[in-house]
Amino acid sequence: TGIFGLFYGIPGTYWHGFLANQQSPVLIDRLQELDYDLGIFTAAQLQKPEFNQTVFTKVDNLRNGSKGRRPADLDADLTKDWLDWYEKRDQSKPAFSFLFYDAPHGYDFPKGFEPRYEPMLQVVNYLKLNNETDPQPFFNRYKTSVRFVDTVAAQVLNKLKETGDLDNTVVVITGDHGQEMNDNKLNFWGHNSNFTDAQVKVPFAIFGPGVNQSGNEWDLNSLTSHQDVVPTIMKQYLGVTNDVKDYSVGENLLGEPKTRDWVMSSSYSAYAIISNEQILEVNAAGQYQLMDKTNRQLKDETPNFLYMQEALEAISRFSK
Repeated sequence: TGIFGLFYGIPGTYWHGFLANQQSPVLIDRLQELDYDLGIFTAAQLQKPEFNQTVFTKVDNLRNGSKGRRPADLDADLTKDWLDWYEKRDQSKPAFSFLFYDAPHGYDFPKGFEPRYEPMLQVVNYLKLNNETDPQPFFNRYKTSVRFVDTVAAQVLNKLKETGDLDNTVVVITGDHGQEMNDNKLNFWGHNSNFTDAQVKVPFAIFGPGVNQSGNEWDLNSLTSHQDVVPTIMKQYLGVTNDVKDYSVGENLLGEPKTRDWVMSSSYSAYAIISNEQILEVNAAGQYQLMDKTNRQLKDETPNFLYMQEALEAISRFSK
């Protein structure tokens, strides 16, 4: 649902409905309307989850995944294929690329890769992790896998620089979810098990023409979301003049700053209303739990019902 929010600009709670209808995102529709050359390069196969029937359902000759036995091999393969595609693409057209790396997801890097963070777990076995486990060796392995992805992503940025295209390209670097290392001392490791900052906060960097830190009015500490990327690109670069609310629950991060009290995050079976102080988690049956930011239940407090009303509007606005 992180990728869903990134491409659709609406909550991941819409995933099942959009999959059933094979509804493409307005971002891809607009890129195709403007005759962009689309290069979709992913490590993972696009049938699981079914991005080939949702995000990229209208993309012809879709590259369906990468070749290799381990995540680092897949990442190297997609980078090689992107470099080949970019060299041979139709240069009369504008280009849009999506490169989806997997090595940090699998804590993987090539044999002999240096430099490494030490001490490091040699094998990640969740069954051997507990609340007393020192997270640092696990974290060092994760950081090394991220460092490997930095090296292959650098090949992409260097190619754009060599061709002179970097100055005319908007680059977004982010992730689809965080990765917890028992940050809250509740024996949670990895992702998709709670909605604390350790699992939902991700790096986000955007640079390119029109992105100027000194001219940007947004406070860097503002609550932002994957769902802000679509309206930012549509308004700033793709000539869309519609009100953002026509197609997204997000905001234009390069436009007038907006005050935001909460953001929404979701999984396949639940969603959460996340503010600076609390997490209100709602499951598929509509039952909710109110937690503090460390995922501990707040039994003597009541939810902010205004936030709930606003969230319900957001998860129903685009249903027919």
